[in-house]
Amino acid sequence: MDALALDPNGYGGTYKLIGGNRALDLVNTISWPLTSRRHDWFDLPTNVTTWLEAVELDPVPVTDSDLAAITEIRQVVAEVVRPLADGDRPPVDAIRSLNTHVSGANSRRFVDPTSLSWTWPMPQRPAHALDPVLLDAAELITAGKHGRLKQCPSCAWLFSDQTRNGGRRWCDMADCGSRAKSRSYYHRSKASS
Repeated sequence: MDALALDPNGYGGTYKLIGGNRALDLVNTISWPLTSRRHDWFDLPTNVTTWLEAVELDPVPVTDSDLAAITEIRQVVAEVVRPLADGDRPPVDAIRSLNTHVSGANSRRFVDPTSLSWTWPMPQRPAHALDPVLLDAAELITAGKHGRLKQCPSCAWLFSDQTRNGGRRWCDMADCGSRAKSRSYYHRSKASS
């Protein structure tokens, strides 16, 4: 899985689309949440535009003044899906906030008379480009497959485990999985010395 070409803005890591769902990938735009290593990939407006294009949404131009609304949507989605990934129920207030955003997103889509499919107009505001992500989050929550939502034990990124046996443990075997196996090997070999 290749890293997405986001500007790290001095940060030493990379960002990958590993969530298996745009809502999870949106939440994962914060690396190492709740740690001193925390990094917000949406600290630069150009990164938001690049991310939108990578997840096949309208890559609208984003300015610094648009970032607050975009990160608010990310926070609302995170407050609902993170507890589910931990096997808990999301707080009622988080669901209410999500419902407010989902209602707005729903009001902006329409059925295209030619294709007979849901269509999104060109976003009037950059935050509206995330409307499909809000509906992805609602679908993720209501589909009832919460046991497949997982959090990487190494970096805390979220992902939907699509393996047959549901045994995926890490966000990315090449990164977190490799590091975890190396640490385990080191501790085993040190204990046997």
